[in-house]
Amino acid sequence: MKYGKVYDLLTYPKIVACVKDLIGEDVIGWGAHYFCKMPHDPKNVGWHQDASYWPLSPSKTVTVWLAIDDATIENGAMRFIAGSHHLGHLTARHREPDENSVLGQIVENAEAHGEPVDVELKAGEISIHTDLLLHGSNANPSPKRRCGLTLRYCTSDVRASFRWDKEGVVVSGKDRNGNWSNPPRPTVD
Repeated sequence: MKYGKVYDLLTYPKIVACVKDLIGEDVIGWGAHYFCKMPHDPKNVGWHQDASYWPLSPSKTVTVWLAIDDATIENGAMRFIAGSHHLGHLTARHREPDENSVLGQIVENAEAHGEPVDVELKAGEISIHTDLLLHGSNANPSPKRRCGLTLRYCTSDVRASFRWDKEGVVVSGKDRNGNWSNPPRPTVD
């Protein structure tokens, strides 16, 4: 809710249409975040479920990952464990100080739940995943940056804690329960 151009992407009709197909007509856009792996970045993103990090209930959030740069296996594209969202919330452990992961929590032995699938995207393409899907990414040893913008959406019946509801925007349908503030588009681009 700081930049108008990011708000415009969060509310972009073609993206919202894809989200509506998955979670229904009443959609709240509640967040956006850039994730960049600079060239030769040795850090990985350990296997995790987004739902572990968010004060949202119930778990009904999807993330649209919009590739700003080409995302390849070589520069640390995202990886998923297909079907792992059907397992529900999995136990994670805290990252050890000597581990090379940027996240504080890691689901161990994720490959026991399925085969990892690399998701390569061209700049401008999207992938969509639920908050319970196990995902992560390898390091970027390549000379090319890998940047993506995550756009976060949930159904309007989801409740947020810690004032997260103050930035939720109705992008489709209605906020039938009045859970979200629905602020206007920011004026700063």
